[in-house]
Amino acid sequence: MRKNRNIKPKLPVEFHYNLPIIEFTGNRRALVEGSTGVLRYNDEIIKINTRMSPLTFKGRGLSINCISPTCVIIEGFIINVEFAG
Repeated sequence: MRKNRNIKPKLPVEFHYNLPIIEFTGNRRALVEGSTGVLRYNDEIIKINTRMSPLTFKGRGLSINCISPTCVIIEGFIINVEFAG
């Protein structure tokens, strides 16, 4: 039996369009992959720039727990997330 070696694995749509990936742990923690920087930061609003558009997290006691060139972890009481278009 011959195997077709020209078959390419399908990637999730996020990789095709460079979309940010956001993982929530309840409303207390958000991990944003695909970030390109922090635009605004205080304990009520954190605005993250992504390759697509900025994301704004609103809440109480917000803080950035971890930051790297492409990933940000936000912790606190998250009330709202806005996608700017």
